[in-house]
Amino acid sequence: MKKIDIGAAVQYGWDSIKKDFWYFVGIAVVYSVLTSVPTFRDDDLGKFGLLGVVLSAWLTAGFLKLVLSYYDGKKLPFSELFTQVKYFWRVLGASILVGLIVLAGFILFIVPGIYLALRLQFTVNLIVDQDLGIIEAMKKSGELTHGVKWSLLLFVLTTIGIIILGAIALGVGIFVAIPIIWLAEIQIYRKLLTAK
Repeated sequence: MKKIDIGAAVQYGWDSIKKDFWYFVGIAVVYSVLTSVPTFRDDDLGKFGLLGVVLSAWLTAGFLKLVLSYYDGKKLPFSELFTQVKYFWRVLGASILVGLIVLAGFILFIVPGIYLALRLQFTVNLIVDQDLGIIEAMKKSGELTHGVKWSLLLFVLTTIGIIILGAIALGVGIFVAIPIIWLAEIQIYRKLLTAK
């Protein structure tokens, strides 16, 4: 039976941060800065908004590769954050498609949007982790999250609390909170993959 242990997942994230603090904080800083820079420009919002989406897809593939490999006991060089080009188009396509599906769900009275966001939340993980196509990854994400959506929703609420605590810590705590959440989500994802 599938079961999510949120406390164990967050503990794994915290323990990993304590073990490799600068590695994960460095990833969080670089990822956050590079994906947010385009939003600071207001002279051509369309162009820079698109640049932000592209950068986000590129770096998301990289940080997922780093975090997944770390979970498997292999600490990849920091430079691998920028080299996961093979996943770029699928991650970009999946991000746009899932975003549109979830948006449509929110337009339909919010609850369907939440349901779809939870159902599809591991789509990009599966693309990078198992080299799946977009549709195949979406289907498998639906299978992984079947029967545990309430627990996943509770995890999302927990991550919001972690982000708030990080923001309170003079703002810089956010760069600790972000990788804790990444690592916790990967632990949950991998546990669901092996659950019977």
